[in-house]
Amino acid sequence: MTEVRRILQVARTDLSYFFRTKWLMAVLLSLNLSDMLVIGLVYSGLMKGGLVLNYFQFFAPAVVVMGLFMGALDTGRRIWLAFREGVIQYYLSLPISNKGLVAAYLIAGSVSAMIYSVSLLLVALIVLPTHAILNALAVLPFLFILAMGLAGIAAALAALASTHGEFFFAFQQIVQAFLLTFSTVYYPRQVMELYLPSILVTVASANPLSNAAEALREFVFKGSPIQPSVMISLTLTSVPFALIGALVYYKALQNLQVKGKL
Repeated sequence: MTEVRRILQVARTDLSYFFRTKWLMAVLLSLNLSDMLVIGLVYSGLMKGGLVLNYFQFFAPAVVVMGLFMGALDTGRRIWLAFREGVIQYYLSLPISNKGLVAAYLIAGSVSAMIYSVSLLLVALIVLPTHAILNALAVLPFLFILAMGLAGIAAALAALASTHGEFFFAFQQIVQAFLLTFSTVYYPRQVMELYLPSILVTVASANPLSNAAEALREFVFKGSPIQPSVMISLTLTSVPFALIGALVYYKALQNLQVKGKL
């Protein structure tokens, strides 16, 4: 129980850094909201009569997923700063295991991502009529699992590039571009099948961001009954990211203890 308490204390401390950047978060939230309102409305007019009858309704849930993505990736920035400023070294001197330290950062990253995305979800629920508030509550735990997976990616990037900040942000942009581009966040699967090779369409379909966006569209905004298979798919595609990220971060902590540097 003592280890659990220490994990929660470290997670709370890291989460406090998230709230210290509230002005940055406010700017990012405003950008996401402008995407939802401006891009969604403009594209809805452009695509009228096409494969997407109402692009605004299609895109608004995707903005929530992008918010979750951005909030989780901010975990990497905090981990990188912790390496650069000696915070990690301080934590390693405390009576908490490396596994506990990894768990604390993943928990903090998941919670911060959920706070960010739920804020966007509340706005989307105001703008768009929702038919299933209970469905929204049921989907949130699975979004938390996705947030932990994305936080794992961010932790891995921070551990790999902790000695060079420019590398971290470059890696982050590459991962962000890949996961968002090859997904159904911006456009439906039918559109991708018209222009992309089948292998890329398959990758996009397996992308957890695609699964999360489709879950919000179908179960929250359309009010369709929740399909367990979709939730299982979202979980299975998210957990490996968290495990890989946790392993890379754990190895970085071990190297830091043994060598005194990364």
